[in-house]
Amino acid sequence: GVHYDTQAVIRHADGTTVKSEEGRRLRPDVILHLDKTRDVVIDSKVSLTAYVSYINADTEEERNAAGKAHIASVRKHLKELEDKKYQDNIGIDKDSRLDYVLMFIPNEHAYMTAMALDSKLWMDAYDMRVVIISPAHVLSTLRLIAQLWSRDKQTKNALDIAEQGGRLYDKFVGFVNDMKDIDDAINRTRKAYDSAFNK
Repeated sequence: GVHYDTQAVIRHADGTTVKSEEGRRLRPDVILHLDKTRDVVIDSKVSLTAYVSYINADTEEERNAAGKAHIASVRKHLKELEDKKYQDNIGIDKDSRLDYVLMFIPNEHAYMTAMALDSKLWMDAYDMRVVIISPAHVLSTLRLIAQLWSRDKQTKNALDIAEQGGRLYDKFVGFVNDMKDIDDAINRTRKAYDSAFNK
């Protein structure tokens, strides 16, 4: 409830429940709060049944079938996460939303096996706006996200400073031009005064 929430129902700003296109409430496994405005969704509903069958297979034929089932299970979950679009509904506004949801495979060897059996799996997931992570990657991925957000914030602040500095410069230029106009007007007034006085 402070740094993260588990199985929390996602709600709009007005308190109404966010629902998927099928009308089901969105309830990710974990919503991690990196700060007051930025959240990361981690979902880990990956079935490891096929992976266990792959490990326990007695024959190469059984192992191949179980390996295909393991990949199919992971890809099925990827598709479910793509369809739920958690990343489009978590966060106060679009600037505070992560473009990706993290799919956590809770067993390191199951993750490595899936990556070895299907070399396109990680990139296909990435294209679906899902990043697959394992226990070894959780902290490093979250630290990387936090660091990228911090740099993004610094960049936006620098751009904001540059923009405001540009506006300030424009004001100074306008002020100097106005002072030149005043100087010209004073000189014209002086000349008119001198001319009138001479007459």
